[in-house]
Amino acid sequence: MHYIKLFFNLFLVLSFLLLFQFGQLLPVYAAESPCDPNLPRKSGDQFGYQPRGDRCEGIYIFKPSSLILFIASFTESFEDYNLKSGEDLIVEWSVPKDQKVHLRAQGLKPRLYYRMDTVRNPGSTSYHWPIDILRALSIPRGDIGVVAWARYSMDGVGQDVYLPLQIGQKQRAVQSGSYRVVLWPGNELTEVFVSLATVKADGSPGNFIKDGEALNYGYYPAERGIEFEIPKPEKPGIYYLEIGATLRSGGVVTIENWFYHAG
Repeated sequence: MHYIKLFFNLFLVLSFLLLFQFGQLLPVYAAESPCDPNLPRKSGDQFGYQPRGDRCEGIYIFKPSSLILFIASFTESFEDYNLKSGEDLIVEWSVPKDQKVHLRAQGLKPRLYYRMDTVRNPGSTSYHWPIDILRALSIPRGDIGVVAWARYSMDGVGQDVYLPLQIGQKQRAVQSGSYRVVLWPGNELTEVFVSLATVKADGSPGNFIKDGEALNYGYYPAERGIEFEIPKPEKPGIYYLEIGATLRSGGVVTIENWFYHAG
């Protein structure tokens, strides 16, 4: 009887320890963090990049990146906002089918190392973005770019698909006849070329709507946004956007992107 009681007490202790450890681990896996773990943060800075409710937002420590060219903003409309107002920015998008949506805003001004990240649940088509950090940092509309993307399978291969955004403050953002894209170059460029095409089932380009058209801006300095517009396609669906650039230092870089047009 003594051994049975001892065994029972030992069983209770082990069970408690296992439950305690499981309980300690559980919050880590309970929800996906919107924070980018690769972004160096300013510890102790109230305006540093850190969790703020359902998003991560703030200033981060600059770290040289190997990215030569990427899309920093993809919007249908982005109205100017009033930093003195306490009203949220209303960010809206459309999706081809329910999937988690990633939203990201970042500084477009040289040496403005600002980011905002959040992840919205499947079925979401809008986000109320508090303006408090933008106001505290005095960041105007022209100094940030915003993108949204969701991951979809194309013939069994996962691809990130951009979702053009409508962003306003006091009222629903208006629709326009084109999409505005902002590129961010890590190096000085000599020219930028844009191609737009329909998409086959496997995600490869089909019929080209624009084929390697040069922007002809003449000057493309490093770390300054390059803005251009692409026309809205005639039919709803996922489309292919290829951007090529020639580098001032020599060589060529090409990035492939996909975006959803709701019609």
